[in-house]
Amino acid sequence: MRRSVFWLLDQYTDNQEDTASIYSVALKHAQLADQLGYSSLWLAEHHFHKLGTAPNPAVLLSAIAQTTKNIRLGPGVCLLPLRDPILTAEDYALVDILSDGRLNMGVGTGSQLVEFEALGRDFDNRREAFDKNLKELRTNWATASSPEQSNGPLNIAPIQHPAPPIFVATLSEDGAHKAGIAGHSILTMVSPLAEDLSTTDLILKAHSKGLLDGGHPHDSAEAIVVVFAFVAPSSDIAQAVSVPAMTKFSQAVAGITPDDPLGMYVQMTNSGTGLFGTKEFVEGKIDQYREIGVQHIAFVSRFGGLDAGLAEQSLRALASTH
Repeated sequence: MRRSVFWLLDQYTDNQEDTASIYSVALKHAQLADQLGYSSLWLAEHHFHKLGTAPNPAVLLSAIAQTTKNIRLGPGVCLLPLRDPILTAEDYALVDILSDGRLNMGVGTGSQLVEFEALGRDFDNRREAFDKNLKELRTNWATASSPEQSNGPLNIAPIQHPAPPIFVATLSEDGAHKAGIAGHSILTMVSPLAEDLSTTDLILKAHSKGLLDGGHPHDSAEAIVVVFAFVAPSSDIAQAVSVPAMTKFSQAVAGITPDDPLGMYVQMTNSGTGLFGTKEFVEGKIDQYREIGVQHIAFVSRFGGLDAGLAEQSLRALASTH
């Protein structure tokens, strides 16, 4: 099982943690994740709300690239319908160069209406815009050194040839199948509200079928499953820390407090849709992911205002799970 980390960089006013502090912790934890052997690191892109504080992950990823050596780096994900495809190609080519070819290009349609309205983009047609901009992004990279490009060649190109790997964010079987047909890898998140891992299982199967239908080798792309995780010395500590953190996060996403925060936590813990508990308990739940064919898991290791020191301890423990 390969292990990665996925960070939203969500911010909460009652934590008295400013944005600079969030970035500082991210840089520190990125170095640690690299030293611990994590495979990749992903930063979410968000605008106009505190669900995420990295409006352009390329900037922070470029900084992280300077203090890490092996861990692959990617936006989780770049919201293509909101971005100019030429500027996107330039920004992330720079990340690939500064990281010496470690970019994983995570892309997605976006799901937050406020972001589209504030930027004057069409929310209802975001999937069409995504397809168009992804095609243009790949063309921009492929022709970066070509004088025949109509708008003139980009003045920088990614190190990875022919291009950095594409990871498409999806929460549906259809999206996973489509990504597979195109030969792309996928990022999919286990919903905190899911009853079990059955939806994730179906998404993985759809992606595998898409690769087959598209004529791609089954090992030419991968599926990374993102899940909330916190490991503690005891189950009581895990619960005491995770319940308020998940409650805050749920409030940030949905704008409402869960009716039964403890019940939600118990459901996530028992079903494996959240990896909370002692190291030994979490290892048992990771086995459930193996059973449905998961080969790569990305831990949301800091969320809901989780204390940075506790998140660091958990990050260390998660790295050594079998």
